[in-house]
Amino acid sequence: MNKEKYKKWLIAYLRQPFRMIVWVMETFAKNRARLKTFLEKDKVSSAFKTIITVTLFVWLGVFAFLATSEDGDRFSCAVRSLYSGFDSSDCPAQPWEPAPKSN
Repeated sequence: MNKEKYKKWLIAYLRQPFRMIVWVMETFAKNRARLKTFLEKDKVSSAFKTIITVTLFVWLGVFAFLATSEDGDRFSCAVRSLYSGFDSSDCPAQPWEPAPKSN
């Protein structure tokens, strides 16, 4: 009798993580379906894309021009090298920039 009780407890104990994983996956799938339906509306979709784009450019500006640490300076130089209007004379050459021509 005690052995049977232990076996049931062990099965229930080992089954619980799998139940949680299935629950999380089902919830994720339901939320994806709801989000897809929600974003299929034209005004919602365009507003969502606009908000994401504006947020991207705000964070690029923050990192590129307000960062003062070494990593921030590297990022600033990388962003400045993409646009010809910014002075990047104090920055090292970036991997995507053409190599200087040698005579």
